[in-house]
Amino acid sequence: MQRHSAALVIRPTTDIRMPVAPQLLEILVCPKCKGPLEYREAEDALICQHDKLRYPVRDGIPIMLIDEATPA
Repeated sequence: MQRHSAALVIRPTTDIRMPVAPQLLEILVCPKCKGPLEYREAEDALICQHDKLRYPVRDGIPIMLIDEATPA
């Protein structure tokens, strides 16, 4: 009798957008200049107008690392 093992592969989806909690948005600042951020839900990003940086938001979690930021 042969046994077959099946592997379940779960791939993350990038189509699901989760908004950032309003309470979190109130306290977040740009990690580079400590200035205000603009939340753009449609882009899943936080924008610093002063530094012209775009911080990604993944699964509702802001990635506030300067190395992860892209030009806005």
